[in-house]
Amino acid sequence: MAKPQFTQLIKMVIVVASLNAGAARAEGLFDFLTPPQAETLVPMETILEAARAVVPGQVVEIELERKWRMWVYEVEVLPKSGGRKMELIFDAQTGALLSRRRD
Repeated sequence: MAKPQFTQLIKMVIVVASLNAGAARAEGLFDFLTPPQAETLVPMETILEAARAVVPGQVVEIELERKWRMWVYEVEVLPKSGGRKMELIFDAQTGALLSRRRD
């Protein structure tokens, strides 16, 4: 039978190991609190030009936000041809159009 001190030591090692494992899984959990460095982002002006090329009209809103574990620009455009507002989502680091839908 194990001595009480040895048993306590084993329990402590298990607790510390599980804390380290939990910390490893939590890595990146709060990335949304840290905005990306400006030099890694496509300039907003470039995104505005791309949005107008996709949907000619008036840009009414543009936001930089974290979505799908990445930074994106969300752009809302009122089409020149009329109709409902369009929402365009661009990758903030590459400028690629990821999604477009009528709002």
